[in-house]
Amino acid sequence: MKIVFISGVKFGFDLLDDVLKSGWKISAVFSYIPEKQKFYSDYTNFDQLSQKYNFIHKQVNNINDEENIQLIKSLEPDLILVMGWSQLLNKEIIKLPKLGIIGSHPTELPKYRGRAPIPWTILKGLKKSALTFFFIEEGMDDGDILDQQFFEIIDNDDAESLYEKMTSIGKTMLLKNLKLIEQGKINRIKQDPTKFIENWPKRIPEDGKINWFSSAESIHTLIRATTHPYPGAYTIFKTQKLIIWSASFIKNNNIKPGIILDVKKDSVVIGTGNGDLIVNNISIDGKSEINLSNIFTLSDMGKTLGEL
Repeated sequence: MKIVFISGVKFGFDLLDDVLKSGWKISAVFSYIPEKQKFYSDYTNFDQLSQKYNFIHKQVNNINDEENIQLIKSLEPDLILVMGWSQLLNKEIIKLPKLGIIGSHPTELPKYRGRAPIPWTILKGLKKSALTFFFIEEGMDDGDILDQQFFEIIDNDDAESLYEKMTSIGKTMLLKNLKLIEQGKINRIKQDPTKFIENWPKRIPEDGKINWFSSAESIHTLIRATTHPYPGAYTIFKTQKLIIWSASFIKNNNIKPGIILDVKKDSVVIGTGNGDLIVNNISIDGKSEINLSNIFTLSDMGKTLGEL
C-alpha cells in the first residue's frame, strides 16, 4: 500500500515515527517550510525522519500548489494521511488516492468542528472529548468517520496533557486502522447533519491576554488552555510581556485585580476579580522559562500587572 503523509506539527511527527518503527513504508511526506514556524506553535521539522527512513520529504508553503499536486500524482498513492495540517486540500488532491484521504480532528465529530480544538475543549470546560479519524472531502471536517476514540478530561488537564493524550491515542488508532484498511475492512460512518454542531473559531495569540478583573478560576482555565505547545496566557509587567505557563488558584472573596499580593521563591500570588492566582512558571516575550526571582522581588508587592 503506497502511503503519502501530510503533517507539519509534533502530533503528526510522533504518529509518523510510530508508524515507521512498526514497519510501514511511506512514499513521501509533505510538511511546512521553516518560515511557517511563526504561525504554528507546535511546528516540527521532519528532516530527521526522512534521513533515517529515506523517504521523499518536501517542505511546502501551500500543499495545493500545482508542483505538489503533480508530485503526489506521480507517486500514485493508495492512501493519504493528514495528521495535523491547517490548509484545506483542494479537489484535485482529494480525488488522487484510491482509498481516500484520512484526516484527524481532536474533538467529537460532528459535535465540535473548527479551529483550536484543544484550547477550546478546556475553555468550554468539557469533561469528555475524542480523537476522530475521518475521510477528508471538500467540506470542513464533515467527511465520513473512520474511527473515534473517547477519553475523560480531568480537572488538572491542560493543553500539554491533552496533546499527549491525543498523541498516545492517535498512535494506537492509526496502526489499528492501517491494518484494517490494508485488509479492505473500511467502516465509513456518515456524520449526521441534523445533530447539534458547534463550530469553533480560530484563536490568535492575543486571545491569551489575561483580564485581571476576571475570576482566578477563569484565568487559571485560560492558562491551562493556552500553555505548551500553544503561545500561552500573558500579561504586561514592567513593560514586558510576561507569559504564564502554569498556575493554581485560591477561591476567596478577594477583589484585587492584578495586584501582586505575595512574592516567594517559587511562586507569586496575584489578586483577581475574585480569588487569588498563584503563578508558578513564567517566561518573558515567549523565550525560555525563567526563575520567578528574576522578575519579581519583595519590593514589587502592591504593584499592578496588566493594562487595567
